Amino acid sequence: MKGVEIDPLVGLGDTGKPLMSKLLAVPSLRTRYLRHVNDIASKWLDWGTLGPLAEKYHDLIADDVRKDTRKLDPTEAFEKSLTEDVEGRGMPGPGGGGTIALKNFADQRRAYLLNHPEVKKAVGQL
Repeated sequence: MKGVEIDPLVGLGDTGKPLMSKLLAVPSLRTRYLRHVNDIASKWLDWGTLGPLAEKYHDLIADDVRKDTRKLDPTEAFEKSLTEDVEGRGMPGPGGGGTIALKNFADQRRAYLLNHPEVKKAVGQL
C-alpha cells in the first residue's frame, strides 16, 4: 500500500485501537471526522497553502542541513525534497530508499482523500 492511499477509516474495525474504533463506529462522529479530513485535504494539502509554509521552514533549516556531517542523505536530496522525488541508493532503511517529494505526496494524498467515497458522502457530494 502506498502511503498516500492509507484509508482515513483504517482503524474503524480495529479492536487494537479501542478509542478510534469506538468513536468511528458512531455515525455522527465518523461524519464529523470525515468532514475534517475533507477540510484538511482541500485547504491544507493544497500546494498553494502548504508550499509557502514548507519553503519557509525548508529555507530556515537549510544551512544547518548543509553543515550536518552525520545526515543519512546527501544535501542534494534535502534540496530537492520539496518538489522532486529522490531516487534511493538501493539499500533498505533510512538513507537508502527513495523518497517522494513533499509536493508530490501532498498532491497525491489530497486527490486520494477528496475522491474517497466515504469522505465525499460525509460532505454531501454523493
